[in-house]
Amino acid sequence: MAKILIIEDDDGLREVLATFLREVGHVVVEASDGLEGMECMDREPFDLIIVDVMLPYVSGIGLVKFSKERSPELPVICITGYGNSPEKLAQEEHADRVLSKPFDLKELAGAVEALLAHP
Repeated sequence: MAKILIIEDDDGLREVLATFLREVGHVVVEASDGLEGMECMDREPFDLIIVDVMLPYVSGIGLVKFSKERSPELPVICITGYGNSPEKLAQEEHADRVLSKPFDLKELAGAVEALLAHP
C-alpha cells in the first residue's frame, strides 16, 4: 500500500484514477490544480505522484520540478493529452514515466507498481 497524490484538473478522470488506485489498495489524496498539489506536497509525504502536464495555476512540469527538487527519489508519473512536446518536457524535468491520454488502467497500474517496486 502506497500513499499517492493525484493532481488532475479533469474531475471525472481524477475520480476514475483515485477510485481505481483505492480499489487496488493504495491511499489516495486528490488535488484539482497545481497550487493545491503543491500545498498537499507541503503538508504530507507521498510515495508516488501522478500529475497532469496541463494544469491551472502551476503546470504539471512545474510540479515535477518542485517535487524533484525536494525529493529526487520520489517517483512521478506525468499524464498528458497533448502529444510529444509536453512528454519531452516532462522527461527533461525528470518525470519517471509519461503516459499519453487515453491510457488504460492496466497501463497505469503497471507504471505505479514498477515505480513503487524500483523507485
